[in-house]
Amino acid sequence: MTATTTDKEVSPQARQLAAAEATYRSTQAAADAAHAAASRRELDAAEHAAVQAIADAVSGTGDRATADAARERVEKLRRDHEWAQIELQAAERATGLAYDDVVTARRGVIAEKYLAAHAEHNNPKTRVNKLQAELPSLIAEFIELVEARDAQHARLAQEFQHFTEDERANINIPAGQPVVGRGQTGTQPVYVRTPALIDILKAAGLEVGGR
Repeated sequence: MTATTTDKEVSPQARQLAAAEATYRSTQAAADAAHAAASRRELDAAEHAAVQAIADAVSGTGDRATADAARERVEKLRRDHEWAQIELQAAERATGLAYDDVVTARRGVIAEKYLAAHAEHNNPKTRVNKLQAELPSLIAEFIELVEARDAQHARLAQEFQHFTEDERANINIPAGQPVVGRGQTGTQPVYVRTPALIDILKAAGLEVGGR
């Protein structure tokens, strides 16, 4: 969408796709945050600290209150970690559903473009369709005129060969394509990759072969 495109020029399918993509991006961000929250790093550190606090309490270098506080912290972080796992699953599910919506919206845009291409393909006023309608008669006329021209050139070139050198020298031939006789060389292969052009050549009366 360019800077000059107005909201009215944006189709409902395109707006739906943009909204779906925005939702998908937000769910991806939420999933990333959930992944970070589901990390065991803080819980592992708390468990390690609790082990040390209990060991200190048992050995007499620490107190039980510190060990109990460490235990409470571990229990809280474990509950938080379990809940973070649930939130992560939910975020991943939301991301998957949002991606499905993006795929569906993209197909809607493709369908819209497909119908537009179909309408243009069947519009006789498009330039390509006008040319396709005109080319058969133009090609047929071109071939007819070229064949007549080449036949005339062949006769004139043959007659010109009988001129003496002096007679030729007295003829001031301007620059340009010379009038020369072209011998009959038979058919020449022409490779066409466009099916529509093959139909045009057939419509012009040309023999089109295949492999």
